[in-house]
Amino acid sequence: MLHIQVIRSPESFDFREDKTKPDSFENNWKNNSLDSLVLLRNGAEVFRCRCQSVANYCFGENATASTVPHGDTIAPGYFIMRAFVDPRKFHGEIHAITQTKDYDGEWIDRSAMQTTKGGFQNGRWLIHDRWSSRYGRDTRYAWSAGCIILSSADLERFNTALYFQGVSAGDEIIGEIIESGGEK
Repeated sequence: MLHIQVIRSPESFDFREDKTKPDSFENNWKNNSLDSLVLLRNGAEVFRCRCQSVANYCFGENATASTVPHGDTIAPGYFIMRAFVDPRKFHGEIHAITQTKDYDGEWIDRSAMQTTKGGFQNGRWLIHDRWSSRYGRDTRYAWSAGCIILSSADLERFNTALYFQGVSAGDEIIGEIIESGGEK
């Protein structure tokens, strides 16, 4: 049986370089990609890489958190990863994160979306890479608005591991967010 663990470092929440300045691309890059994404088969590790799992892109149009700037971060606990979903404008083969809550306590549904009190769908929680179409390469830092972000090379290696394990588009794998220093 396959299982995914995202092991989150407590330092990942300390993403502002200057705590006196507001959230921005210039300020929210500290302690980037300290977390780990691990794929296990029957408890044995088959893949591991670094990732960004804390919402550090919590400004501008991505400032959708309700209680704290990093509120769109997936909360500790279980989630479902639906493999190889439609990438839309994302680069590479991506995966949906569903059936879990964020730090604001808001539900991420089977469509990897949230529905606001007004009935509008908000966001799309995914596992994807940090590729920039604008620059034609990975960005220097991973920018998460709630997603789990890998480098392009690591996403490709993760996908290769999934295919090797027999995973197909639409298959669902149980995942778990584990915070190594307690809840934030």
